[in-house]
Amino acid sequence: MACSGYFPRPMDREVLELLEARRPGALLGVRRSGVSTTARRLANIAGVPHKNGVKCGEYAVVEVAVEEVKDAVRCGLFAAATGTLEEVLKAADGGVILMPPMSTSELVEFLASSGVSIDLEAADLLLYKTGGYPEDVCKALEAMNYPARVTRQMVEELDTRPVWFLEAASRLGRGFLVASILAAASEEELKALGGEAGFWMRREGRLYVLKAPWLQFYAVQYDPELAKSVLEEALKMVEDRRRAAYYMALLWRLGVRGHVERSMEYVDVLDAAPPQLALDLSLYFLETAPLAGRRDVEAKALNTLADLMPFLTYSVRDVEYLARRATALVPQREAYLALYKMGMHLLTAGKFSEAEVVLSTLEDLLFRTQREEEWLMAKRVLNLLQAYKEGLLGRWREARRLLEEEYVTLKFTGLLGDRVRRNLGWAYVMLGDFRQAKLYLKGDRGYYGLALLLLTTKKLGRLRSLAKAAKEPVIAALAGAALGLDVRAEVEELNIRPELKEALKALADPDPAAALRRLAAVLSRTDPGDRSALYLYAVEAYLQKAAGRADAEEVKKFFERLRGVVAEDTPGATKFLKTSKRALAKAAVFFL
Repeated sequence: MACSGYFPRPMDREVLELLEARRPGALLGVRRSGVSTTARRLANIAGVPHKNGVKCGEYAVVEVAVEEVKDAVRCGLFAAATGTLEEVLKAADGGVILMPPMSTSELVEFLASSGVSIDLEAADLLLYKTGGYPEDVCKALEAMNYPARVTRQMVEELDTRPVWFLEAASRLGRGFLVASILAAASEEELKALGGEAGFWMRREGRLYVLKAPWLQFYAVQYDPELAKSVLEEALKMVEDRRRAAYYMALLWRLGVRGHVERSMEYVDVLDAAPPQLALDLSLYFLETAPLAGRRDVEAKALNTLADLMPFLTYSVRDVEYLARRATALVPQREAYLALYKMGMHLLTAGKFSEAEVVLSTLEDLLFRTQREEEWLMAKRVLNLLQAYKEGLLGRWREARRLLEEEYVTLKFTGLLGDRVRRNLGWAYVMLGDFRQAKLYLKGDRGYYGLALLLLTTKKLGRLRSLAKAAKEPVIAALAGAALGLDVRAEVEELNIRPELKEALKALADPDPAAALRRLAAVLSRTDPGDRSALYLYAVEAYLQKAAGRADAEEVKKFFERLRGVVAEDTPGATKFLKTSKRALAKAAVFFL
């Protein structure tokens, strides 16, 4: 498969939002970073003209020199520019979006799109030697003749180097390198360690931080010996536990083994670390905790990794490895919790093959365990995951059976007991037995309890206030839609499936004819076999009647047929599938 020099990046969404809102801004990157390709593609998606040079007037994406970026933004345009790292960092202020090199997980995903896998020990080296941008990674793949799997030896033999970083390191010197290795430091620390708070850093409180955090990776790879000495000295000065933990992890990667025991006392930083830092530290603790004999640290690292799965790219082999590590920690409760989190994230993401690895691991535990409490905990997690899977497949009666089986055993082990009660209550909601559901969701003021209230209360205004206070925006928006309010702006902010977001915006639109046109476009790209399509069809039928484009009797017959289809797996929804905005807003909870 041919390698593409374009790869969707996290900042694409940020840029696209600016373009769709016709707001000024800028995307900057080093040469060959893909800025131009990204700008053209996103301009096309947003329906914005793409031009060269600054010309005030019509909103457009304009490709300019770095020194012209401010002029373009002042004209209300969106600028795209490339230059040296020095030029880019000097211009990287106030609303400028930087195009970073790929992360390790992005590289793995990018290579997979060309049918290529890579040994993990080779990934960092390939990122460094190529400079980390898709176009140069493609050139490296061509030089290696597209191997099925990239090894470290292959990468070592590549005649390539990160030109954009080498030029910067040569021009900017030791002060830049030391600051990049530290990534964040106080003025006193920089002065003591030989770093410089130049234009590559910005002030945040008492610290100077890199404008481009990814520079740390390249600085460490560029001069490992300098990195070791700087980090060792920094550990004698740094009081921030998060930075200290990360410096110890970096030193481990550089072959320094003297900080393992001490670092175990810093595992609590995982609780408040941002995703990328939490990932790096979790992998470090997972690797080093067994050497220090700290099963508690290993368990915490596993649980953190399980929490981070929505942000990660992983294979069946990766899941097998993590499941095996969790199994080795049994009978610790954290081991069962890690398996539960892993299974839930995989099932939610629709990765059923990977989830099957976790389910098989739990089944093996049932056969191997000798103690009754351990057997009950393994069965608890297995049945919770199986019930969730059955629910995703629309088999709510089987989900209810599995959860009732666990409810009976709550007196023997309380592991995940709140999930058993909540999920059993939700199964009854989906089956339409709201009275029984209330027994299990009583006192729940989270999403599930408020969703049940949405389906049963007449006081929607009060529910909307409760949902807002509880920070449950989905229920607040649905209650607003049921009240007939124009909640399209609220719906736009919801973290739900895009097609359902569009359906709810159409339902809330005061102009049914305009809403119909937009919904038709959504339906054209929605799989008819997807359950969400049923809800889209229901909203479409309602809008057709509201716009006077369909016979009332035909719409009535359509809803009768639709209720018959839905009753097979989600009978609770049938009561709300009718030509009523109030009812259809409530029906959404069965399809989210």
